[in-house]
Amino acid sequence: MVFRWLRRRAVCTALVKADAIALIERFGDSALGEATLRAQDEERVMDSTRPTGHWRRVKEEIRRRQPER
Repeated sequence: MVFRWLRRRAVCTALVKADAIALIERFGDSALGEATLRAQDEERVMDSTRPTGHWRRVKEEIRRRQPER
């Protein structure tokens, strides 16, 4: 049971990083704004391909990756 949880967490973490990189590549400096919109929409729209809170974590990952302004 613990191993299943660890594996699921590792998959979720990898998915967050992959989505953050994809948004940065596609939207550049606007990636954080796009992730914010997706995090807000997550409350209204169910995305069966992503776990709850995914886009909020993507937003935080983008914030960590983008240089300070």
